Amino acid sequence: MKTITKKYGISAAVLKWIAVVTMIIDHFAVAVYPQFVSYEYSVYYIMRKIGRIAFPIYCFLLVEGFFHTKNVVKYFRNCFLFAILSEIPFNMAIFGKVLYPRGQNVYFTLCIGLATLMILNRLKERQAPQYMLLRIVIIVLAAGAGQILDVDYHWKGVLFIIMFYYMRNMQEWIRNLVGICAFAYEVTAPLAFIPIHFYNGARGRQMKYLFYAIYPIHLLIFGLIRLYLS
Repeated sequence: MKTITKKYGISAAVLKWIAVVTMIIDHFAVAVYPQFVSYEYSVYYIMRKIGRIAFPIYCFLLVEGFFHTKNVVKYFRNCFLFAILSEIPFNMAIFGKVLYPRGQNVYFTLCIGLATLMILNRLKERQAPQYMLLRIVIIVLAAGAGQILDVDYHWKGVLFIIMFYYMRNMQEWIRNLVGICAFAYEVTAPLAFIPIHFYNGARGRQMKYLFYAIYPIHLLIFGLIRLYLS
């Protein structure tokens, strides 16, 4: 798999910050803003639409991380650990309850996607028809798991991760066009492909565990505010 390299552009770290900021705006709109007396639907709507930019970037970065990591098992372990740590804060912020069995946080979506990539990558050299069928079965099962477990973005979220995996060797304009079409069901999500287009393949200044921890921390803060205000 080729690595994107450009002399100019933005690094993975900058992409992560774009995803983080837009995600926090989205979660603020869901968890906190509706509790305000001055709540206006138009403001809520705008913040939610800004938030739609985050997920395509996270899917893209997960796939880039998959190809750049020296230890994919450790990468998966970290995602799964933070999926567990994030679940109660996610419940509090999004559903207003400490325990809520329906609806799992986006780290579980990323875990299913990452596990699927690990399996598909082991089969990449096998081109016999039975292995082509096996890949399809694996992808269908992974999407089904996303739907059954009710993870964030459901089956679509898992398929988006797999889509980025298979698009990585495509010409950039084709990748962007396919991605824009795939995410077009959310009117603002295709805007994510503007910063993705300018990704230069560099890691940038990484604060790995900070990026992991921002998710549960901001959800916990928003969750506590939501429970207090409500």
